[in-house]
Amino acid sequence: MLDNPFYGLDVATLTTLKTKTLDAIQAVLLNQSYSLNGKSVSRADLSQLNQMLGTIVDALDYANGASTDTTFISFTGN
Repeated sequence: MLDNPFYGLDVATLTTLKTKTLDAIQAVLLNQSYSLNGKSVSRADLSQLNQMLGTIVDALDYANGASTDTTFISFTGN
């Protein structure tokens, strides 16, 4: 939980980062690579962007007071 680099940022900043990450994902989905003046250029790695989005959403949930803990319950009975 504490290894999230986005923890501690305010909600407005996190929301902006989320929007920009979604824009980047859309750009990658529309055109992963292109050529310009004979040189090939590739956009960011989609899996890294998806991972970053998940990390930002987690930090945003945390900043909004959502719990990120998971509790497992085991029932044993007669």
